[in-house]
Amino acid sequence: MTASTDLYRAMAALVADLDGQHRRERAAYEQGYRDGHRSGWEIGYGHAHHEMADRWARLATHVRELARTRPYGELDQRRWDGHRADFARPRPTDRQRLRLAAQARRSA
Repeated sequence: MTASTDLYRAMAALVADLDGQHRRERAAYEQGYRDGHRSGWEIGYGHAHHEMADRWARLATHVRELARTRPYGELDQRRWDGHRADFARPRPTDRQRLRLAAQARRSA
């Protein structure tokens, strides 16, 4: 009968220490939560750092490409075959084109 007495004593000790067990579990949970939060913060900060570096690299590439483009005035002149304000004015070759178009209509 000593085995059952020892069992009862062990059970009584566990029940008596129930509050202590709850405190230890809560402390372990809080420590784990803090550690998880800290490591999550560090991982997230690392990801953000890589994202920002990636965006800055793309921005730097874009700026370098802009620096290699032609000036706006030159692009505008190439687009409008001269100055934009002069685009709608008649050109010397316009009459020749109209004459050729009229000849084509007459011969058809």
